[in-house]
Amino acid sequence: CVTVHHTWNAALVLLFYLSARMWSVCAASGREQSCPTICSCSNQFSKVVCTRRGLREVPQGIPSNTRYLNLMENDIQLIQADTFRHLYHMEVLQLGRNSIRQIEVGAFNGLTSLNTLELFENRLTVIPSGAFESFSKLRELWLRNNPIESIPSYAFNRVPSLLRLDLGELRKLAYISEGAFAGLINLKYLNLGMCNLRDMPNLTPLVGLEELEMSSNHFPQIQPGSFLGLKSLRKLWLMNSQISVIERNAFDDLTDLVELNLAHNNLSSLPHDLFAPLRYLVQLHLHHNPWNCTCDILWLAWWLREYIPNNFTCCGRCHTPAHMRGKYVTEVDPGSFQCSGPVILEPPQNVNISEGRTVKLRCRTADMASVRWLLPNNTELSHGSAHPRLSVFNNGTLHFLHVLLTDAGTYTCTVANMVGASAASALLHVTMAEINTANYTYFSTVTVETTPETVRTKVPPFLSTPPTYKPVFISTPTVLLQSTRSPRPALVVPTPDSSDLIRASLDEVMRTTKIIIGCFVAVTLLAAAMLIIFYKLRKRHQQRSTVAAARTIEIINVEEEMAGGGPGEGGGGSVPSVHDHMNYNTYKPAHRAHWTDNSLGNSLHTTIPEPFIIQTHNKDKVQETQI
Repeated sequence: CVTVHHTWNAALVLLFYLSARMWSVCAASGREQSCPTICSCSNQFSKVVCTRRGLREVPQGIPSNTRYLNLMENDIQLIQADTFRHLYHMEVLQLGRNSIRQIEVGAFNGLTSLNTLELFENRLTVIPSGAFESFSKLRELWLRNNPIESIPSYAFNRVPSLLRLDLGELRKLAYISEGAFAGLINLKYLNLGMCNLRDMPNLTPLVGLEELEMSSNHFPQIQPGSFLGLKSLRKLWLMNSQISVIERNAFDDLTDLVELNLAHNNLSSLPHDLFAPLRYLVQLHLHHNPWNCTCDILWLAWWLREYIPNNFTCCGRCHTPAHMRGKYVTEVDPGSFQCSGPVILEPPQNVNISEGRTVKLRCRTADMASVRWLLPNNTELSHGSAHPRLSVFNNGTLHFLHVLLTDAGTYTCTVANMVGASAASALLHVTMAEINTANYTYFSTVTVETTPETVRTKVPPFLSTPPTYKPVFISTPTVLLQSTRSPRPALVVPTPDSSDLIRASLDEVMRTTKIIIGCFVAVTLLAAAMLIIFYKLRKRHQQRSTVAAARTIEIINVEEEMAGGGPGEGGGGSVPSVHDHMNYNTYKPAHRAHWTDNSLGNSLHTTIPEPFIIQTHNKDKVQETQI
């Protein structure tokens, strides 16, 4: 009985513990999934809508399993760091139509699953590139209608996964860097409409772009290369952009284009065969343009009837001349005009060039005519054609990056319009490359022994000097004529290869340079040695002059005769011996000095730098004499 009682108590305790545990889990789960009071939630708290609530900041308590968060049409001004840190499952974040002026670095930390970020119609003046570092799956970014003034280089390189980028209506945009779109290799859609652009930005990095919206800008002229690299582009919108001129070959890079909209511009004509490279173009909008329906429009009318049949309204009506006004462009009849074929204004000229040089063959014609080149191997080349070394410029010029010997031949330029065609040819003559010897010229001497008979010598042909400077190898043959009775066969001296000549010449230059440097060093050392010798000789000369000056004899005449010869006679003062002293103006006699012949002799050999005055103690009159 006691055992049953203990078992029953243990079961009750376990049941109580499990109940408490379940209650705490439920309570915690309820707290996590609670919806902010100012918002509305649905789909088990995965969708949270907080629009038009007058919010000035992001509300607290957003459920952690939220996938869709709408905060549009509020008064949020600042997005602080780590605001959404706990929302790991967020996929769509809508912050459009707020007053956001600043987004701090790290504001989107934690949003690793986000694929759509909407920031349109706010007050951002710069692109918050630093806040994009947390995005690894972002697919769409909306920045439309913000007062952004410039787009710097690598503004979006932190989000290479981006597929759609909306930058439309940036009316204060004044500058787009050349590398603004670097890194967006996966981008499919780009909107730059209504941005007041006057120049086409650099779109080359967008190799995967398929749709481009550029409407409502200011592009008076579309030039070749404006869409360089956009091989994958399928849709291009350029409506209402004040376009008046589209140059020849402007769309040659858009080989996959399907839809082109040029409506509502100022176009009056288009270059011949402008759409020829667009093999897949099926939707073309040219309406609301002031078309001039003359000879230059005939090709367009034919092309529209041929490639876009049963759509007369796509391409507008004639504006001039007066008798054609209101007529559809596709209805223009070639019989209505008297047109002539194109004229080549600047035909190509024959060219002699050495191998490896750059050369251009010009073929200038009217802007509305097409230009094609026929190569010597019967290959046809036009602007945009793929060739490793040859290219055709927009003005019809054929450009050789560097010519080869195999490029020699006849090149034919053909210009055409709807009425006919004209052609002109030029001969390209290519010679062997000259020896490039940097900044020096080499001379070689060839000596040939011959007989009075015909001299057979192999002399390399003279190469024409190109306009630009290049050192030329000059061979100066020296012929030694020697008459003999028995004729000898002609001696042909082989000419060394250019590489051997260059190598030998370089060795000679190095040897000459070493000799010059050695001579310079030798002359410098000799000059230094001479300078040292001169200095030592001058110093020795000065020392000898000093010794001679020290031997100067001072003759001193004393008016008063000294009585006696010894020290004890007459009480007269004795003349002391002269000693070498550094003080030349004061003489101090030696104690008990005696005037003797020996002392006088010693005084004559004493070294004294300059004359001095001997003063006596007995008011003698002293006479100075300097020899």
